[in-house]
Amino acid sequence: MTIQTLSRPEIPERINAPVSYHSHIYFNAAQRTIAEQLNESLQDNFKIWDYRWLDAPNQLHPSAMFRFALLKEDFQRYVEWILKNRQGLNVLVHPNTGDGYADHTYLAIWLGDKLHLNIKKRPADAPNPYADRPNPMFQTHLAGLVRYRPGDDTLAQPAQPKD
Repeated sequence: MTIQTLSRPEIPERINAPVSYHSHIYFNAAQRTIAEQLNESLQDNFKIWDYRWLDAPNQLHPSAMFRFALLKEDFQRYVEWILKNRQGLNVLVHPNTGDGYADHTYLAIWLGDKLHLNIKKRPADAPNPYADRPNPMFQTHLAGLVRYRPGDDTLAQPAQPKD
């Protein structure tokens, strides 16, 4: 019997403790209604923030998807919930440790098919994209303050909590 070895990402030298977790839920045009329903249901069950809904692939993600951050203390409950409720959609769950490459590769958990992400390690001397603003994935105080809808993108337009 031959055992196939899959390529694995390199082991990071240091793994920081997660501040929060991200989940990416991928869908195609035929699955959009399922994704919309899942989006509503997850917000009924979890306090989320740092939200993006993309109707098309982008530089990193190979298909339409929505992404959100969730609290560390909700991780186990979320994984158990999404296992039962993903309705065939592919899901990526990863910690937010500050190392985006390791988070999306070595530390990633896939439910369904593992999709190919176009991710490259950021050079050590690369500019910090959050040098002039707070990194939203670390703003846990925003959890649950906004109800997100398809098309919302807090990366492009920061969410404003409702009074």
